[in-house]
This record gives sequence, structure tokens and C-alpha cells, in this order.
Amino acid sequence: RLYDTDETKAVVKGWVDLYRKHQAILDSDIIHVRRPDGRDLDCMMHANPALKTKGFAMIWNPTNRRVTRDFILPLYYTGLTETAKISEKEGSAKTYRLDREYRIRVPVDIGANGYTWFTVE
Repeated sequence: RLYDTDETKAVVKGWVDLYRKHQAILDSDIIHVRRPDGRDLDCMMHANPALKTKGFAMIWNPTNRRVTRDFILPLYYTGLTETAKISEKEGSAKTYRLDREYRIRVPVDIGANGYTWFTVE
């Protein structure tokens, strides 16, 4: 069996639904934004300039404390040059202006051992 309780089934269904919704970008090239060291936020981002969703960044907090700060996302490989529309999880999109190095700063607030993700258009 894949799952043995309704709670487990809900978790599996949630992740499968997320993958199906973003399958094209999740099957694209991956960039390790920050080297995982277990002491600060870790991040990997999928990028594909040929898609509508040009990036998908997953950020997680492996520490035992809440982390609240601006996080730099490099968008060079998304093909975007001026602005990017960023959505956290399934929230509404906010427009960011890219700096001269094709990066943006997104505010993150991630609880201990928590995660969030951003889509880039």
C-alpha cells in the first residue's frame, strides 16, 4: 500500500497534485542556489526560459529556529531580463524588478524545519 491512513493519503495527494500542476518546470534543469549545509536556508530552483512558468524555487529551513529575511533568487537562467512575477505557493503574483545581475530579493518567513516554494513567470 502506498498509504495507510487518511492523513498519509492527503499528504501524498497534495504532493502528487503539486507535481502534476508544475510538471513541465519540475522536469526542467535544476540550479543549486545555495549549498546545503544544515545551518541556514537551502534552495534549489528549476529553470526553463521556454515555458510560461520559467522558474520554480523550493526553499527549506533545516534549522530549529524561524528564519525571516530577504532571500536572493538568481533568475539568469529563466531568460527574464527586466521583471518577474513571483508567487509564493499558490498565492497571488507580485512583480519584482531584476537587478543588474538578473537577481531578485524575495521576503521569506519559514518556520523551523519548514519550507516554501515560489513560481517565476
